[in-house]
Order: sequence, then C-alpha cells, then structure tokens
Amino acid sequence: MAPQLGEGVPEFRYREVLASASAVSFVTILLPVWVWLPKDEGRQLGLIAFLPFYLPYAFIPLRLYGQRLRHGVTLAITMGCALVVPGVYLVRYAITWDRRWLVLGNLIVAFLMQLVLIVVGVKAYLRLPRLPRTGLRVLAGPAYGFSLFTLFLCFHSPVPRYITANEGSAMRYLSAAATSAFLDAPPEHSNSYPMAIAGWAPVPNPRCAMRDPWVIPPGNPADGYFFEYTGNPPSTTVEGCTRFQSFTMTARPVVFGRTGIRSFLIDSSVGPGIHFTSENRPARTTDPKDYVRHMPQ
Repeated sequence: MAPQLGEGVPEFRYREVLASASAVSFVTILLPVWVWLPKDEGRQLGLIAFLPFYLPYAFIPLRLYGQRLRHGVTLAITMGCALVVPGVYLVRYAITWDRRWLVLGNLIVAFLMQLVLIVVGVKAYLRLPRLPRTGLRVLAGPAYGFSLFTLFLCFHSPVPRYITANEGSAMRYLSAAATSAFLDAPPEHSNSYPMAIAGWAPVPNPRCAMRDPWVIPPGNPADGYFFEYTGNPPSTTVEGCTRFQSFTMTARPVVFGRTGIRSFLIDSSVGPGIHFTSENRPARTTDPKDYVRHMPQ
C-alpha cells in the first residue's frame, strides 16, 4: 500500500504543487536547451545528452500519483537541490550574454520552481511515515543529484564558447607572430626586429614589412580581434629598413563584450608571456601573464 502524508493533512495539496512544479520545470528547462542547441543534427544529440537534466521531472508526477509516493517526493527534492545553484548560474549567463526574454523568462521560472520543489518536497517528506529500514537506497537520490551538479560544473562556461574560441585564436595568432619576429632577428639584422608586419597596417615601404609563413591570417579578423604591432626604440637601419631593439604586439576585441572580453599584449622587452586583462582597455605589462601559449625566449 502506498504511504500516506499523515492523518488530517490534505494529501492532494502536496501532490498538486509538486506535480505542477515538476511539469513547469520540465518545460522551462527544455525550451532554453532547445534554443541554445545548434540547428542541425547536433540538436537531437544534444537533447539526448541533456536527458538526465530534464527527463526526471516527467517521472515525478507519475510517481506521486502512482504507488511510489515516497520516491516521487524524494526525486522532487533531489532535482530541486541539484539544479537550484545551476539555475542561478544560467540566469546570470542569460542576463549577461543572451538577453532574450524567452530564454531569460524560462530560466527564472525554472529556478523558482526548484525552490518550490525543495520547500514543498521537504514538508511532504517529513509527513510521510518513517520506514524502519532503508539501507543504502536512501543514498541513491543524493548521489544522482550530486552527479548532475558535478556534470554541470564540469561543462558550464561563464562565457559563450565562440568568445572563448575568439580569444584562443587571438592568443595563437600573437604567439605565431612573435615567433616570426624572433626568427626575423638574426645577427645579420643586428638582432633587431622588423618595423612592421605585413597585413597588420599600411607600411610606407612594403619591402621592410615582415613576411613569414609562421604568421598565419587570423581566423576571425572581422568579428573577433584586431591586432597591432609597434617597434620600440632605439632603432637602427639595416639594408634601408628601420629595425627596432624590441617590439610590442596587442590584440583587442573588435566589440568588447561581444567578440571578446580579454585584451592581450606581448612585449619582447619584459620577457616571455602574454599579458591579458578583462577590462575594456589595452593590456599592460603590469597585467597578469598567460604562460600556456607563450612566446619563445
């Protein structure tokens, strides 16, 4: 016989609230997932991959109105606890990057439904008769919830993937350009660096601009980053071309906050490393360094 919620307590009140909150959660979680997934074959695969995050909400009403009331209440608490913190992260993400009312509204409602599931679920669970022996089965729900929470933290990114890709492309491009500049400074050139890099800016004498297969065109010059190369004095003249004892290279987002959030700098006079800042300004040598993609010594 299915467990009851206690004498004198209107059982339907808890069932109805938990079932309704679960149904709303199912819809309001599925819609943002559908909007964010790519519009190709990957959408079907993405829906399958996200099944553990939204499908359990469909089972909660079935358990509540079936012969597994305790399991339904436990699952409601589990899903609410597992996704309430991710809900905060996703609402913040949507406010910062998406700003579509359809997505933001659904995420806010989904977050509120997790609070309902937790509060009402705990109240309902406390009114259920205690079981004399539960064994390790009582840990199944918390373990599943902890797994969902861990998966979310592992794969969630606070910035869109295209911005991460833009920043990675800019860093690789700076590294390649710095490598070319170092290779272009042999003893016969007085260990000095070129006056410019071909393709970065107009050069009065194209013959003096560095051209090297190491410098590859950036993958996103129009909607990602723009680059600048500056030779630093003192300078010398080699074969009719001005060359410098050091150089700086910078990369700035074309539109800060939309095509990138970090600016980068390489300064050959202060040692290896790519300096970066997340502020809307050029990077400086006093900013932190990224040693993962560094320029050669």
